[in-house]
Parts: sequence; structure tokens; C-alpha cells
Amino acid sequence: MLTLSEAIKTGRLQEFAAQEKARSIGPIDRAEFDALSVTLIKAPQSRGRTSRSSSGDGSSGKKTRQGNGPDASH
Repeated sequence: MLTLSEAIKTGRLQEFAAQEKARSIGPIDRAEFDALSVTLIKAPQSRGRTSRSSSGDGSSGKKTRQGNGPDASH
């Protein structure tokens, strides 16, 4: 069985499509896909995880310049 990843890497997409068609795997229902996509895209983030959660090294991931601006001490 040829996987999609393998087919892409080896330039065998036509073979993959024929394989899946033979398995009765047809094209996706576009309306159903769009409805599911909206649900996934708008899904809330996991509890305790926000776009400002710290990264593994303890930093916030936000870059700030030190020593610039009117509030910087000389």
C-alpha cells in the first residue's frame, strides 16, 4: 500500500489516486470539509495554553529591546 507521503516524495501521485479510488475512497464532500474546518480552526485552546505561554526555556517568546526608548535607564 502506497501512502500519500510516499507518493508525494516519489512523484507517484497518480498511482496513489488510483489505489485509493480502487479502495472506494472518493473525493471529499466539500461542504462537509468546510464545516469541519471551521470547527477545528475556531476550537478553543487547551486549558492553560495561550499564545503567551512560556516556551521550554522559560522565556515568553516575546522579544524586547533592552536599553532603548524613553524609559530605559542610562
